[in-house]
Amino acid sequence: MNTLAPIVVTGKAKSSAKAPAARTPTPPPAASGPQAHLRLSGKERQALLEQFASLVDSGIQVAAALGSMRAQTIDARRGAVLHTLEQAVVAGLPLSSAMAMMPRAFPPLLTQMVRAGEATGQLGEMLVRTVESLEIDAGLRSRLRSAMLYPTIMLTMTVGVVVFLLTCIVPKFETMLRGKQLPKPTEILLMLGDLLRHYGHWLGLGTGILVTGLVLFVRTPRGRVWLDAVALRTPGVAALYSTAVLARCTRTFGLLLQAGVPMHQALEHTQEVAGSAAYRAIWQRAQKAVVGGGSLLDAVRNQPLFGPSLEQLVAAGEATATLDRVMQKVAAQQTKDLERRIKDLLTIIEPMMVLMMAAIVGFVALSIMMPIFKMSRG
Repeated sequence: MNTLAPIVVTGKAKSSAKAPAARTPTPPPAASGPQAHLRLSGKERQALLEQFASLVDSGIQVAAALGSMRAQTIDARRGAVLHTLEQAVVAGLPLSSAMAMMPRAFPPLLTQMVRAGEATGQLGEMLVRTVESLEIDAGLRSRLRSAMLYPTIMLTMTVGVVVFLLTCIVPKFETMLRGKQLPKPTEILLMLGDLLRHYGHWLGLGTGILVTGLVLFVRTPRGRVWLDAVALRTPGVAALYSTAVLARCTRTFGLLLQAGVPMHQALEHTQEVAGSAAYRAIWQRAQKAVVGGGSLLDAVRNQPLFGPSLEQLVAAGEATATLDRVMQKVAAQQTKDLERRIKDLLTIIEPMMVLMMAAIVGFVALSIMMPIFKMSRG
């Protein structure tokens, strides 16, 4: 007994000393250091993920795919990101943890998607789905920009033509028309010409300050809430805006659920991509309801921003345990609806802008020609 006691005690001491060393987990990488400042633009990130998803989905190992992409890239910033990812993966870190080291290059939503793919052993498939979602979002943004490009060009041309007429054409007729009884449109035109020539620089400065102040204001939290409220209340814009937000939210939510992400975490990431204060508040309430043991249906019920059709689809998805597929179908439907609305908006805006430009130029021309015709008759 006396000889066994120290042997037992010594064995326990050795095992207790070795066990922590064997089971010490690798600490998660912190988003600090030089790699935390690496960043990618949206287009750069999408191009990188497209190439990486095709390689991984073809069966190529993650480290080999990253090394191949790094060897082929000629962009220094993209090469630095790929080099950091390759080093971390070769060192034994998961790809999601390596991405988390660079939050400015890979947002938390993307990192969560990759982590879910790693956990389910379907990283290639998850990357392909993520890339498809990014392509859809990029396509919708491109269509929205195209929809606003034509009205912007027409408005700029209209303002330029009016300024040219008032500052270059009208003064040549002013000396001839002064002191005579003029029609009301001509008097208004001459008054506007005088105002623009004498106070045009102050008007331009005031407009610049107003636009700059408005841009700075909408970048603040309070300004974003105000802009969101205006967009949701403006006729013609509200339907387009809400459809775009709902398509993006349901697509992200369904994709996360398909990846096996718990619902409360999926709702948290959906809040981040909402881009709308009103919709973000709804998803936040839904997350609290789910964490508290409730259902998603209880949170979206009687929400005017969602509508009764989405409420019925959520109820059916929860009842049949197919909420992920239901959300993807809703996203596809909202995307088609958004494309149709953009096309309808362009159909309406184009002739309206042409008519507005014609009316302004016609008013200026008529205001100049009316007194000339009057003098020729007299």
